[in-house]
Amino acid sequence: VYATMRNLAKKEPLEEAAGDRLGKTLEIKQLDVCDEQSIKTCVNSIPDRRIDVQGNNAGMGLIGPIECQTIEEMKTVMDTNFFGLVRLLKEILPDMKKRKSGHIVIISSVMGIQG
Repeated sequence: VYATMRNLAKKEPLEEAAGDRLGKTLEIKQLDVCDEQSIKTCVNSIPDRRIDVQGNNAGMGLIGPIECQTIEEMKTVMDTNFFGLVRLLKEILPDMKKRKSGHIVIISSVMGIQG
């Protein structure tokens, strides 16, 4: 099992939660869904690029009225929440299709209910 995160400097809570599984059945890798090279590097570091199940929960949001948000802030949210997933899927789907196996799980936020 691979867990990925944008900033490995923040991995300590994940390592603590993993306990003795860390390094045995769990490996933490760096991956920034907003950076195509980061995605390629991460996927290429996995033996045979074999991803059987991909769970996506990267996300961020803005709080407050839309007129209080800048376009740049909104673009950042879309780049992470939508295009980040698209970048990752474009990298892993061809391998899944070639193997004719694999699952993708997309996890949303409770904030979607408020939208």
